Amino acid sequence: MYNRHRERFFELAKKTEEERLRELDEQIEKIKARKQQLESQMREKERKARTKRLIEVGAIFEKYFDIVGEDQAEQIAYGMKELVEKHKEKLLDIDVEKSKEADKIIYKTNKKEQTI
Repeated sequence: MYNRHRERFFELAKKTEEERLRELDEQIEKIKARKQQLESQMREKERKARTKRLIEVGAIFEKYFDIVGEDQAEQIAYGMKELVEKHKEKLLDIDVEKSKEADKIIYKTNKKEQTI
């Protein structure tokens, strides 16, 4: 590896300044292209993850509220907005798996049955 770098150094030393500048410009362009490609891949991953998340959330919302169509979803979500904002911390403390099994709301920290 050392020899390869050493050879590269001597190759560059033999070339004219213009040739070295041209090679460096080419390397810069290649690096910029790779950077742009990587950024594009990252944006695509983020977009796909967001789409997946939206589909999953929509499916959950539809399942629990028996919603038919976008208009109904919007109406129910808007109607629940204030309630959810007021009780969000408590809602996030629900043990979903145990609540499903018991068919009633069970909280993680309090373990006793409660209703909202």
